[in-house]
This record gives sequence, structure tokens and C-alpha cells, in this order.
Amino acid sequence: MEKHRLPLLLMLAMLPLAALAVEPDSLQEQHRYIHMFRGKAVQGAVLHTNEYLKGNNPESRTMNHSFVVKLQYAFQKPQNTTEASIYRGAYQGVGVAWHEFNPQLSNPLSVYVFQGARIKTISPRLSFNYEWNLGLTCGWKPYHPDTNPHNRVIGSRVTAYLNADFYLNWRLNRQMDLNAGVSLTHFSNGNTKLPNSGLNVAGVNAGITYYINRPKELPHYDKPIPRFNRHLSYDIVLYGAWKSMGFYGDEGPTSVPGSFAVVGFNVNPMYNLNHWLNAGLSLDGIYDHSANIRYHEHKDQIYYPKAIKQMALGLSARAEFVMPYFTINLGIGHNVVNARGHLDGWYEMLALKIGVSRHTFIHIGYSLNEFKNPNNLMLGFGVRLNNQRKSQ
Repeated sequence: MEKHRLPLLLMLAMLPLAALAVEPDSLQEQHRYIHMFRGKAVQGAVLHTNEYLKGNNPESRTMNHSFVVKLQYAFQKPQNTTEASIYRGAYQGVGVAWHEFNPQLSNPLSVYVFQGARIKTISPRLSFNYEWNLGLTCGWKPYHPDTNPHNRVIGSRVTAYLNADFYLNWRLNRQMDLNAGVSLTHFSNGNTKLPNSGLNVAGVNAGITYYINRPKELPHYDKPIPRFNRHLSYDIVLYGAWKSMGFYGDEGPTSVPGSFAVVGFNVNPMYNLNHWLNAGLSLDGIYDHSANIRYHEHKDQIYYPKAIKQMALGLSARAEFVMPYFTINLGIGHNVVNARGHLDGWYEMLALKIGVSRHTFIHIGYSLNEFKNPNNLMLGFGVRLNNQRKSQ
């Protein structure tokens, strides 16, 4: 029990933040940004998606243990704003998380951005909410052919961190909320280094949130939701990344030495349906330097095709969930030009668009093949044309 005193102490350490709160003037409290400080603990279980996790490791131990402590800061728009009426309960911020796993995986640290909001109001003081996290996790004990040859789950010291929480939020008083729910987490390096089976964790979470500048009264959102002007906007994205390549040979999985460049673009017309949803199609172009290469295991030689055979054009259906500052884009498509070898089949995408200005955004995405095979990261920059939204 000694090691689990840490998260409790961290949560209790947040309570003196009450001394920082300034009692807002009743005439001004509706016009102030609301600040949130949250401590959260997650007790989870590792999902056994790999033989290494099931016991094929030096300790012959089934890896189940997962425990996380999180500290977060977030802010909300002033209650009297139009955005607060449209995106009710929305908050966004930054956080850190300390993860405790079995010793062979290590105890890494995550740094991330996050956003959450209300899904359903159950009663005046109780709501059902969601939250997503996206960041980097560092400090793993990754695969090494000599010192850690069995670890086919984590292949690099740094991975991406993706997490989704669904939880109940209970308002205790003006300053404090209690939270409890479920968490789903995925760690992966985006195929930048092999092996990359990834690690999945499911758990239950509980936390406490402290607010500064939250109004005394429960939110009633005086401003009506404005009428939305439906329209077409056009996102143009350029992205790049690097990836590793592997084959299954006579002696099992084999990694091809070095990294391979990936460059692509999306031309993505989107019909803006309402304040929260967009839908449309995308023309997707890609050049993947690892596509359609052949590796001769016995000669230890790589045979590269012509560059034209490593390029493709595809069409994908897209849907977007729109919130302040962040837009989540989902897509599924198929190459229609040069769809051969590694460039054949269905591809799927999940991307986060982080607003920089009204017409520009940062694009962070990940692509899969056939709903299961890791493909590549999509790190780039985008331009949005004909953006008629008034509340982002």
C-alpha cells in the first residue's frame, strides 16, 4: 500500500489552491475565464494482445498491472459567451501522467493536451462527460535484440499516448467536483520503429477537480445557440513522416534496416452541417518509400521498385467532430490510382486538427491498413478555405 500513497498525496496537495481563488464580483463573474485543476487516479488492466504480455517474457509472468496518476490544468470560456452556450461544459488544457506497469515495461511519464465536454446532463449537479488525451510517453524499456529481445510490444523509448475517458461529474459546491468513470488507453510509436505491436489498457478512474472563477449559480447559458449557416469549406493538408519496414521470413519477423520517408496530401471538401459536425470526401495522395519493396533475406538485399510504383491516389469518406481549438477527423478510403501491392486495400485515418488561426491548423494523424495494420504518422500543416464559422 505504501506505493499507492503517492496519488492520494498529490490530490490532497491540490487543495491549498483554494488560497489562490479570488472571490469574483457578482457583476463580473459571468465574464471571466474559468480555471480548473484536476488530480486523477486510474486503476487499470493491460489487455493481452501479444504473447509477451501473456507470459512469453524472462519472468514468465502475465502482465496485468497498470496504475496511473494524472495532474491536469484546463480552462473554460466565460459562461456568458456564445461558445459556452454552443459547446456546453467544454474545457481544454495540458496534463502530465505517471504510469506504473510491470518492471519489464518500466514506469514511463506522459505529457499531453486534452479536451472534454458534457455529453448528457442527468440532474442539475450530475452530468455524463467525455475527455480525450493526446501526447507523448517517454521512459519505456523498449525492445533490444540483446538486452530485451522478447519485448515485441514497445519498440522505442518514446511513444504516442492516446486516451479516452467517459465519466460522471458530480458538482459538490462552487469550487469542487468529483469525477469517476472508465478509461481506454493506447500506446504506439506510429510505426516509426519496429517492433510496434502497441500497448492497450482499460481501467476505472476517479478524481477531484478544483475551480477558480466558477460562478456561484449552476450554468444556465443565457445566450441562445445562434443559427448555423450551412456551407462548404475546403481543407488542404500537406504532411510527412517516417516509418520502419519489416517482413516475415523463415526465422520470423525481420526488420529492414533504416527508415523510409512518407509524404502526402489531402484535398478535403467538407459540408459543415452544424456547430459540431462536418462530413465530406477527400482526395488523398501519398508517396511511401517503403511501398512495394522486396527484401531478399538470404542475400540481405533490398529491391526497390520505380518511384511511380510507390505513389498512389485514393478517395476517402470523412467525418469531423468540431470543438473550440480542436477538430477530430475520421476517414476511411481506398486507393483508386496505382492500387497495387502495399498500396492496395482499405486505409483508415484518425487526425487531430489544432487551430492556429481562422484559416490554418496543425495536422497530427495516424493511418492504418485493413483496420488493423499500422501504416504511418501524418504530421503536417493545413489551410482551410471558405471558413464561415463564427464560433471557433
